[in-house]
Amino acid sequence: MIHPKAKAKGTEPRAAHPGPKVHGGVRMASVSSSTVDWRTRCEEYLRAFTDSDSIRFWGIAHEVDGKAEPIFNYRFEHTLAAVKLGRWLGPQVKADLDVVECALWLHDCQKKLKDPLTKDTHAVDASAEVPEILRGTDFPQAKMAAVCHAIEHHVGLRLTKKLSPIETACVWDCDKLSKLGAASLIHFGCISGAFQPITTEDILVRGEAWLELCKVIVASMNTLPGKVEAQRRLAFLRAHYRQLGREWRDPMEPSPIGSTKILDP
Repeated sequence: MIHPKAKAKGTEPRAAHPGPKVHGGVRMASVSSSTVDWRTRCEEYLRAFTDSDSIRFWGIAHEVDGKAEPIFNYRFEHTLAAVKLGRWLGPQVKADLDVVECALWLHDCQKKLKDPLTKDTHAVDASAEVPEILRGTDFPQAKMAAVCHAIEHHVGLRLTKKLSPIETACVWDCDKLSKLGAASLIHFGCISGAFQPITTEDILVRGEAWLELCKVIVASMNTLPGKVEAQRRLAFLRAHYRQLGREWRDPMEPSPIGSTKILDP
């Protein structure tokens, strides 16, 4: 239910970067003599861009403490999930964590939700923005090219050959892992109604179709730890949609033996 104080389309989102400089439609903090933490800059830039785009896409916002907040910021939530995965996967495959995390923060920083007026060039666009976003931060200049390479090669849901270097491979795996598992159900469920009317049966049908593509994603994973985790998440999704199908289409059908455990109240 929409918050009673929700404002309509056109409400300005919160400003993530106080200061006079505006870059790419996002207000940036003025660069002082001291450098800025690059993780903070990436997160704040992404938050401002995606908050604004989410409000544009939904056409409505919640008013919280005098600031416009999107109903659900899918892009930021997806990115945060990918960043968390990068912090886990990067060390396991001996990837440069600075490159992996920075590329994951910014890989979708120019991607807009269902914008029919633009061609999807978000990976190239995001890569082009990296130098300016990181300007005045403490991010190592020597690693910037590797960040751009990883961003430019993260697109697509299937691969015909493994990516390299390992940082680019890691970014691809983390981006795709974020689309599998329990958190992905929350993300997809919260955004689905913004694209079209949705029902439980619709969610079930689309979920079952998505499982087929998930198998392709799992087969395309670049790293062994990524593939193992992808298999685990796919197994969870299969169990989820089996249970949803049982409950929605035939509630009297018994669950598989050993799949449930009745707990004492």
